[in-house]
Amino acid sequence: MLAEPYITLESYDLQISDVSDIAKVFAQCTKNSDVILLSGSVGAGKTEFARLVIKAKARNENLDIEEVSSPTFSLVQTYDFKYCKISHIDLYRVDSEVELFELGIPDNFVDQITLLEWPEILEKKNLSRYVCIKIKEAKKLEDHRDFTIEFFGDSWDDLSRALLGSGHFNSGKK
Repeated sequence: MLAEPYITLESYDLQISDVSDIAKVFAQCTKNSDVILLSGSVGAGKTEFARLVIKAKARNENLDIEEVSSPTFSLVQTYDFKYCKISHIDLYRVDSEVELFELGIPDNFVDQITLLEWPEILEKKNLSRYVCIKIKEAKKLEDHRDFTIEFFGDSWDDLSRALLGSGHFNSGKK
């Protein structure tokens, strides 16, 4: 794992509409080979955030995706878009990194956008560039979320600037 994030953004007490806005930024600014790690407890909103990103990407490309399924049992759901693919991966039921490699999951990271839930099993030291989104239920308000977004590696300037410009993050910590 890279020692320190390049930049960290934090936002608190986000409503679902705010989370949707953030997902739209990810849909607009991510590209093939981008790896987005989604951390948080059960029910924190990892799957919902991934769904929002996938639906926003579909809207950006004028595609109709009726349902975005949770990959909890299938492990991987892949969506083909005009200019990229997105794989939504859920590692909740994977027991080891060895099993992860046996399933060929790291092969997905190269030629598509990867939204990966429960990344704790993954040896991040093997990733040169990724974003880690930590989602928590807000302490003050029910149905609100707190987000911490950490950028590791190079070439995240467009995404980090767009997130700062969204009005949901005050400033980035370097």
